[in-house]
Amino acid sequence: MTARLFATYVTGTTDEYRLDVVTDPEPDNPQTVAYFTAADVDAATRQAARLLAAVDGPADRYGELYAHDGDGAAVYVDTIHLPA
Repeated sequence: MTARLFATYVTGTTDEYRLDVVTDPEPDNPQTVAYFTAADVDAATRQAARLLAAVDGPADRYGELYAHDGDGAAVYVDTIHLPA
């Protein structure tokens, strides 16, 4: 997978995360994109699960969690699944 750009103007940030909420089979067209900060990857994963549960949509949805690499790119971290 190629690195996607992280839409932020804060350079040097590595505690910023992005959750792409996906509700259909095509992950490149997320329903919602949420940016947030977290102390570490574990905290980001927990926050991503809460955000995923809060988004309106079908019962079966998932989120692609990305971390900011400090240079403007998004690095894949994990897939969070909210089962139906």
